[in-house]
Amino acid sequence: MKKPAPAHASCVQGPATSGSPLLPTPAVVVIVVVLALTVGLAAWLQNLQTVIAVITVGGLMAVELLRRTVAVFSAHRV
Repeated sequence: MKKPAPAHASCVQGPATSGSPLLPTPAVVVIVVVLALTVGLAAWLQNLQTVIAVITVGGLMAVELLRRTVAVFSAHRV
């Protein structure tokens, strides 16, 4: 039987200073992906409206995909 993981197991440790907050890993990944997409689209000389539209639509699709995935895996476990 596996032991439950501590609540801070999916966090990234910042610099070792007193009072350094732990950053949640999924949030860090999302920020890095959004910044990479923005820089990539800007490097290909896309206009600002295209960059915003791509990131907005991608974010909405990701949220819906995550919600449906969570709903499927959490449905009536016995």
